[in-house]
Amino acid sequence: MREPEPHFSVLVHPMMQEKDTEMATKEKKEKKEKKEASRVVQGQELEVEHLTEITDVSPKQARALLRKHGADWTKLKDEAEDLKED
Repeated sequence: MREPEPHFSVLVHPMMQEKDTEMATKEKKEKKEKKEASRVVQGQELEVEHLTEITDVSPKQARALLRKHGADWTKLKDEAEDLKED
Protein backbone atom coordinates (compact mmCIF):
# COMPACT_ATOMS: atom_id res chain seq x y z
CA MET A 1 0.00 0.00 0.00
CA ARG A 2 1.28 3.47 -0.91
CA GLU A 3 1.90 6.07 1.70
CA PRO A 4 0.11 9.37 1.19
CA GLU A 5 2.24 12.07 -0.34
CA PRO A 6 3.10 14.88 2.01
CA HIS A 7 1.04 18.03 1.53
CA PHE A 8 2.96 21.28 1.42
CA SER A 9 1.35 24.66 1.47
CA VAL A 10 3.13 27.66 0.14
CA LEU A 11 2.86 30.91 1.99
CA VAL A 12 2.90 33.96 -0.23
CA HIS A 13 3.44 37.41 1.10
CA PRO A 14 0.34 39.60 0.63
CA MET A 15 2.35 42.15 -1.39
CA MET A 16 3.33 39.40 -3.86
CA GLN A 17 -0.29 38.29 -4.16
CA GLU A 18 -1.32 41.86 -4.92
CA LYS A 19 1.42 42.23 -7.50
CA ASP A 20 0.41 38.95 -9.19
CA THR A 21 -3.21 40.08 -9.25
CA GLU A 22 -2.27 43.44 -10.75
CA MET A 23 -0.16 41.76 -13.43
CA ALA A 24 -2.96 39.32 -14.31
CA THR A 25 -5.48 42.16 -14.50
CA LYS A 26 -3.13 44.21 -16.69
CA GLU A 27 -2.56 41.25 -19.03
CA LYS A 28 -6.32 40.65 -19.34
CA LYS A 29 -6.90 44.34 -20.09
CA GLU A 30 -4.18 44.37 -22.76
CA LYS A 31 -5.63 41.25 -24.39
CA LYS A 32 -9.10 42.79 -24.37
CA GLU A 33 -7.83 46.06 -25.88
CA LYS A 34 -5.96 44.15 -28.58
CA LYS A 35 -9.07 42.10 -29.34
CA GLU A 36 -11.29 45.20 -29.51
CA ALA A 37 -8.83 47.03 -31.74
CA SER A 38 -8.73 44.14 -34.18
CA ARG A 39 -12.52 43.98 -34.30
CA VAL A 40 -12.73 47.61 -35.35
CA VAL A 41 -10.18 47.13 -38.10
CA GLN A 42 -11.79 43.95 -39.38
CA GLY A 43 -15.31 45.37 -39.41
CA GLN A 44 -14.50 48.91 -40.44
CA GLU A 45 -14.61 48.36 -44.20
CA LEU A 46 -17.90 46.49 -43.84
CA GLU A 47 -19.32 49.46 -41.95
CA VAL A 48 -18.00 51.85 -44.60
CA GLU A 49 -19.56 49.73 -47.32
CA HIS A 50 -22.88 49.51 -45.48
CA LEU A 51 -22.99 53.25 -44.82
CA THR A 52 -22.24 54.05 -48.46
CA GLU A 53 -25.00 51.68 -49.61
CA ILE A 54 -27.73 53.00 -47.34
CA THR A 55 -26.89 56.71 -47.65
CA ASP A 56 -25.19 57.16 -51.03
CA VAL A 57 -22.17 58.99 -49.55
CA SER A 58 -18.66 58.33 -50.82
CA PRO A 59 -16.42 55.83 -49.01
CA LYS A 60 -14.17 58.73 -47.96
CA GLN A 61 -17.14 60.58 -46.43
CA ALA A 62 -18.34 57.36 -44.76
CA ARG A 63 -14.93 56.80 -43.15
CA ALA A 64 -14.88 60.37 -41.84
CA LEU A 65 -18.36 59.98 -40.37
CA LEU A 66 -17.47 56.65 -38.75
CA ARG A 67 -14.37 58.19 -37.19
CA LYS A 68 -16.44 61.08 -35.87
CA HIS A 69 -19.50 59.18 -34.57
CA GLY A 70 -18.37 55.59 -34.16
CA ALA A 71 -21.29 53.15 -34.15
CA ASP A 72 -24.02 55.73 -33.49
CA TRP A 73 -26.03 54.87 -36.61
CA THR A 74 -28.70 57.48 -35.95
CA LYS A 75 -26.13 60.27 -36.05
CA LEU A 76 -24.33 58.63 -38.97
CA LYS A 77 -27.50 58.53 -41.06
CA ASP A 78 -28.49 62.09 -40.13
CA GLU A 79 -25.09 63.53 -41.03
CA ALA A 80 -24.89 61.47 -44.19
CA GLU A 81 -28.22 62.87 -45.33
CA ASP A 82 -26.96 66.39 -44.55
CA LEU A 83 -23.89 65.69 -46.71
CA LYS A 84 -26.07 64.50 -49.58
CA GLU A 85 -28.11 67.73 -49.45
CA ASP A 86 -24.98 69.90 -49.79
